[in-house]
Amino acid sequence: MPALMSEEKSAATTSTTSRQRPGSACEECRRRKLRCDRQPQCGNCIDAGVVCTTTTVRPARGPKKGHLKALKGRIATLERCIMEQQGGIALPLSDESLSPDNTQPCSPDGENIDKSLERRTSLASISSSIQVPYVIPELVKADLDQLYFERVHPLIPVIQRARYFTWAKGASKSDSRIALQYAMWTLAASLSTHCQSIRDSLYAHTKRMLEIIESKDNEMDFFDIEQAQAWLLLAIYQFMRSTYRKGWLSAGRLFRLIQMMRLYEIDSPGELANQLMEPDWVEVEEKRRTFWMAYTLDRFANIRKGWPITLTEHVLTRLPMPETEFQSGQPVNMGFLSDALSGSDLMTTPQSSFSECIMLATICGRSLSHRHLSMVDGVYGSNPQEFWSRHEWIDSALVARISMLSLSYPFQAEHMDPMLLFTKMIAQTTILYLHKIIESTTWDSPEYHSFILEYEQRSRMAAKETVELAKELTQLSYFKVHPFTPIPLCICAEFLNSRDRDVDPTVNAQLQEILNALQYLKNVNTLANENPTLHFWIDLKHG
Repeated sequence: MPALMSEEKSAATTSTTSRQRPGSACEECRRRKLRCDRQPQCGNCIDAGVVCTTTTVRPARGPKKGHLKALKGRIATLERCIMEQQGGIALPLSDESLSPDNTQPCSPDGENIDKSLERRTSLASISSSIQVPYVIPELVKADLDQLYFERVHPLIPVIQRARYFTWAKGASKSDSRIALQYAMWTLAASLSTHCQSIRDSLYAHTKRMLEIIESKDNEMDFFDIEQAQAWLLLAIYQFMRSTYRKGWLSAGRLFRLIQMMRLYEIDSPGELANQLMEPDWVEVEEKRRTFWMAYTLDRFANIRKGWPITLTEHVLTRLPMPETEFQSGQPVNMGFLSDALSGSDLMTTPQSSFSECIMLATICGRSLSHRHLSMVDGVYGSNPQEFWSRHEWIDSALVARISMLSLSYPFQAEHMDPMLLFTKMIAQTTILYLHKIIESTTWDSPEYHSFILEYEQRSRMAAKETVELAKELTQLSYFKVHPFTPIPLCICAEFLNSRDRDVDPTVNAQLQEILNALQYLKNVNTLANENPTLHFWIDLKHG
């Protein structure tokens, strides 16, 4: 009996071993998901009457390389077409949103996407080289709109709120208006902590849309004001969040648009007839404000680098009306820049901090031209009297404007009006810039020595005033500081850094205050890093 049991056990062991020989299962057993006994011809194949074949080399598991991305790309393109037919607006996702924990769609590389579907996408969609879009929720749009008018508009006052919401809620919008919306949302997201994750995607989409608009042939040379406004906002965003170079190149596109649209002569006699035919005074005022914002950008960006200005001050476009009247829909007929600077404009209507900023920007631009003329005079040996006559003319206009600022806003706290704070900084910075021009000029005659000493003293007072204004920046939110505020701070820092500490022991303390202000702004504005002299001083101090 034991012997019989031993034989049965041995047979079972032999049978089990024979059914589990090492090696690969044949193709038929794999297909039918059966256990293969791996004979030269397995039992399953014999029963099925098929040839038993075994493949030892297996391809990698999963879908073929690129197949999954191609499928996702095709699905995204189809979804995009459906959204456009239903009036949806698409937003490209940033790389940050593509993490495994994020439920938003992944980003394809655009490989093998059906070209016929891609051609059907409108300007509201993006090219396959940018991230896959998703629809911006209505609540997010409303939040971004609110952020724009709370944080961006007080410093870039070119859009009337009521007019914007009227066309924004319309069933269909022009390409330029869609681009403007995205530009507004881009800046709004950059000035918000909880919208930072979509900021770069909004920016990429805005830039792409504007480039597509420009690529279209326009035989009539007609441009929407929204196109210029979108380029304005994009350029300012690039100055703040990207690089000076990108911001300046976009500003160049803006300036050419301004010139082609002839926004420098909106109120010329020849254009008044057109305004009567087109009674939308809000749009006309938006054109004025867009021109003046570009005008100030031209001067503030150039004074940092010493480059010549593009937009002349000899214009026939009236100054912007006060903000309250603009937003409430009450038109006010303002004067021209030349009259306001000369003092011949005796209008009883109140001025605005935007108008004050424009006038200070004009004097700033005159200082730039003064510097370039001085360089030419140095080459051709012009009479120094011409230099000082020009210098005193600019300086007298500057003194008058600073005095007017004190009279017009005697008790207004700058932290209540960031535009006013920046305007006062620019006024003091222009004094420092004029002093820099004096220092860069070679003087052979001692008769001008007293002028140089006098301006040295005035420059020290201007630097001190700039430091006091810089202290007030820390009382403002990051998001309520003028985009170009780092520029006057850097110019002041360079002036202080060139002073003799032994003569004035307060220089180090003043320079530290400027450094604190720039450090404060670095979180939201890359222009605060545009000061190599200051970086050298920081390394020297902490080295």
